[in-house]
Amino acid sequence: THGPRRWLDCAEAMFEGGSASPGGGSAGGARSKSGDGPALYSVLKLDDTTKRPMPISCFAMNQDGSMVAFSPNNNEVHIAEVKEGAFNVLHVLSEHDQKVTFVDWAPKTNRILTCSEDRNAYVWDFSDTWKPTLVLLRINRAATYAKWSNNETKFAVASGQKCVAICYYEEESNWWVSKLVEGFESTVLTVSWHASDIAFAAGSSDGTVRLFTAAVKGVDSKPSQIFGPDVSFKKMGTEICVIQTNAWVQDMAFSPSSEVLAYATHDSSVHFLSVPSGAAPSQEGVQSVRCSGLPHRRVLFLAEDTLVAGGHDNNPTLYCLRGGKWAEGKKLDSGTSVKKESSASSSARSAAFKKFEMSSSQGIDDKNPEADAVLTTVHQNAISGLGTCAAWKEGGRSSKVVSVGLDGRLCSWPVPSLEEAMAGLSIGAQV
Repeated sequence: THGPRRWLDCAEAMFEGGSASPGGGSAGGARSKSGDGPALYSVLKLDDTTKRPMPISCFAMNQDGSMVAFSPNNNEVHIAEVKEGAFNVLHVLSEHDQKVTFVDWAPKTNRILTCSEDRNAYVWDFSDTWKPTLVLLRINRAATYAKWSNNETKFAVASGQKCVAICYYEEESNWWVSKLVEGFESTVLTVSWHASDIAFAAGSSDGTVRLFTAAVKGVDSKPSQIFGPDVSFKKMGTEICVIQTNAWVQDMAFSPSSEVLAYATHDSSVHFLSVPSGAAPSQEGVQSVRCSGLPHRRVLFLAEDTLVAGGHDNNPTLYCLRGGKWAEGKKLDSGTSVKKESSASSSARSAAFKKFEMSSSQGIDDKNPEADAVLTTVHQNAISGLGTCAAWKEGGRSSKVVSVGLDGRLCSWPVPSLEEAMAGLSIGAQV
């Protein structure tokens, strides 16, 4: 269980063939090669004491998908590469004192951004090894989320201080400084940058989505009036609009053109806000879709008309634009092959160990003899991260997406065409 593990399909050859299986121990497993889900999954890290998979709280990928950065739900960030199909940890970043809450990898500058419950953020540059630079956040509560701007000259850090820190590099002082954007009534849980990089959106547990100006003098060029003449960019942090959601905002993402802002809320809904050019967004521009299952924790645009979301259903779900309306589409995991895998593995275990494992780790009632400790989805716990990279984009559309979960697994999924994603499905319930 301590040797190098075979990674899923992130290496180019593994995406094409899908025939390799995770090596060394029983923590990993193979899945079907075709449209029933990923060909492989991998357990990223086992606990040194219990030898059980450690939850993955956050992760990010580099530009070509050959390396990943992930946190095993503690104060560390592990940097791993995929070489000849083998998954190997090269570096462990342990500058944080408490749990790492988010990781973001800038594809152009190759910088890694991390934030933590210790109220700090670091920018990591690579030169023989990863070297951290402390960011002056000036917050007194945990940092909850961090995101690079599209041009990678600045980034935003959300926090429990009811504010967002907009951070940029100050040449004279040779460090990263911040300016605080306030106005929230509770913890800020997520942020996303507009394609212009002079505005950003933030979602909070106060049940609102807010858009703010974010042009920094000396960093950004003179901003244009992208939201009309009524929105001034003279002062950074000017509130553009407030959208009521009536639920916690778990995650958000702008579409590639930034004409749509998607955000998932804890009431099992995904919302799509129209962001027109030349005018500020309004409540009337929100289209809400009720999820068929449990709430999502992460959302990611794969194309202008396709969004993938994942969370407490343990199953990545597509949302597609059809006829001007957004609808829930195909779930990427059909769950058809895990049943066989679980039956084979469980038969080899002693009845006593299975009874203990079911009751202690998943709370399954051991009085039911038919109870199965393994779910039919490849993810056995909530999805905590979604990612894709530039190398997997073809014609403005991502062909593959990766998910990680609190079960410690990392999975790769081929993205179906829009027609396949929407086949046989209707628009569904609107909120």
